[in-house]
Amino acid sequence: MIFDQMEFHNVEAMVWEEDGYKMSRLPRDVAKQLDQGIRDNTSFLSTGVEVRFRLTGEEVKLHFRAAPDEEAQTALIFYGSIQGGWQYSAKAIGEKETVITVKYPEELGKLEAISKQAKLPFSPRMVRILLPYGTCHYLGKEGDTEPPHKSDAPGECYLAYGSSITHGGMALMTPWTYPFQIACKFGMDYINQGYAGSAFMEKPMAEYIVSRKDWTFASVEMGINMLNNPLSDAAYEQRIKEFIEILAADSRPVFVTDIFTHNGEKQERTELFRDIVRKHAEGTNLIYTPGKQLLCNPEYISADMTHPTREGIAQIAERWSEIMQRQRIPDRWKNRGI
Repeated sequence: MIFDQMEFHNVEAMVWEEDGYKMSRLPRDVAKQLDQGIRDNTSFLSTGVEVRFRLTGEEVKLHFRAAPDEEAQTALIFYGSIQGGWQYSAKAIGEKETVITVKYPEELGKLEAISKQAKLPFSPRMVRILLPYGTCHYLGKEGDTEPPHKSDAPGECYLAYGSSITHGGMALMTPWTYPFQIACKFGMDYINQGYAGSAFMEKPMAEYIVSRKDWTFASVEMGINMLNNPLSDAAYEQRIKEFIEILAADSRPVFVTDIFTHNGEKQERTELFRDIVRKHAEGTNLIYTPGKQLLCNPEYISADMTHPTREGIAQIAERWSEIMQRQRIPDRWKNRGI
């Protein structure tokens, strides 16, 4: 959405509170149909949210505040596809008001030449502020900007739905999430619709995903958040059946998986849920891959027994992108060195 002469990528609503604007990754009418956790909390988590703009003055100062969180809240600055230099690269966002100052690099012309020669997907004229995993509030800006031009970003986009593993739990930084990495491999934009602890495969969520016309292909991770959900196994299966039927009715490629390898308890129920997803996904036009095939190394799971480490996330990105390249991805996105 366009707000304050900037594009708030992967934001569908700006919600004013005393601490500033919270950025919702879901339209609020959709969020209200979902579980309280996603409605009031995880739809406001900022991974996959980017503030994008072109500078029309010498510099801009953006004001943010981070909600209290166990993890460090670090914003990253990119000029198009190229990471910012040491002066403008990573900025910590604190619980008190934090100002991020951005200028164009002195060698902007050279960055443009490199981007053109390498056919990088984003123009370095477009500043990208990659926001962190937690909840950030936008307070305002000083300086002149304009929204990015249409040509500054790729015209096609990859959407990823799932749990905190999709959202970026334990990725440490946004560029290490598997949706970001897969999008980079295909030279596409991306939309992160991961919801930590609240990816419950609800019917309104499936309807919302297919209602969006801005994605070229999608991936859907199903299951891990349901292990501790009070729904019965039969109710879970009915929910998966409905969710898959809605996705399968869309003509675009949708890649689905079940529960990735984890080292936690409830392994028996994990296998049951994997069987349910496979049962309803196979035989449809969805492209199903078992989660254990995408992530198979127990040593690639962090000390919390659930979330992949950076190595595990990289394995998911590498293996899934190879499958995506082979199956049903339009020819123009193939042969990109994956």
